[in-house]
Amino acid sequence: MRANVILLSGVLVAGLMAGGCRNGHGGSGSDAGVADAGIQGGGDGGTPGPDGGGTAPACDVAGQRGCDAGEICLRGVLEDGGQGNRCFPGECDPVAQDCPAGSRCTYVRQGSATSRRCVPEGTVAEGGACSSTATPEGGFYDTCKAGLSCTDHPEPDGGIAFTCEKFCRTGEQCTAPKDCTEVLRFVGSDELPRVCGEAVSACDLLAQGCASQLGCYPSPGSGPVCVAAGTVEDGAACTYSNDCRPGSACVKNGAGRACRELCRSPTGEPGCTAGRCEPLQDFAGVGACVP
Repeated sequence: MRANVILLSGVLVAGLMAGGCRNGHGGSGSDAGVADAGIQGGGDGGTPGPDGGGTAPACDVAGQRGCDAGEICLRGVLEDGGQGNRCFPGECDPVAQDCPAGSRCTYVRQGSATSRRCVPEGTVAEGGACSSTATPEGGFYDTCKAGLSCTDHPEPDGGIAFTCEKFCRTGEQCTAPKDCTEVLRFVGSDELPRVCGEAVSACDLLAQGCASQLGCYPSPGSGPVCVAAGTVEDGAACTYSNDCRPGSACVKNGAGRACRELCRSPTGEPGCTAGRCEPLQDFAGVGACVP
């Protein structure tokens, strides 16, 4: 499963919202990215949550409060297609590792669905190379030890490396300098669990200034951060802000999402090549160019 850094949820623009991240390991099929961004005003029917998508959180991920017995609180896909905190039922908790002795909790893909299940403990430690293995029933899960998930990352030569990374809910659960930044997306699941990944660097949304192959994108929880840059052009459909080329963000307008150029709000340089500059929520002086 690939895990790229995902900017947790997005930012809002006056009357709009937005989102984003990327993709993952063959056994479970995960994916991570930077959530979409939104525009101030919330004209698409919900009060934006702390990270700019959907409604206010129904539960607390870090403290695991607000869910019934047999459920855990995770970031997930909401009914409106946005992202927010939700209570999910399941067999076990991949962070708490509450399975019987000799087994571990991880995500198992069975056909077109993926769920949390107790399976035999793997052998690969954190940071080690991993792969997928099959269950007698035809399901697939990875070879990592308890508390870890097999996550894929691009290498400088263009290849893909699969390594075991630690499930987390907060940065305190990661070993420095790593942080709880990578979000996994699994085939057939609305759950968006996180694993420990590289800490992100602060940046300027309008000046950019990130290292090669990175772009500066809005993260409501962390502010502007440098993450892997996308290539989607302005006006084209997107899922995550870092799907878009540097200098743009994924903005929700009505039912759809599109990459929109970032601009100085309310006026100034850079301005909009086309459209009007609407302010991004929680990012003073920054807007998105909307039709």
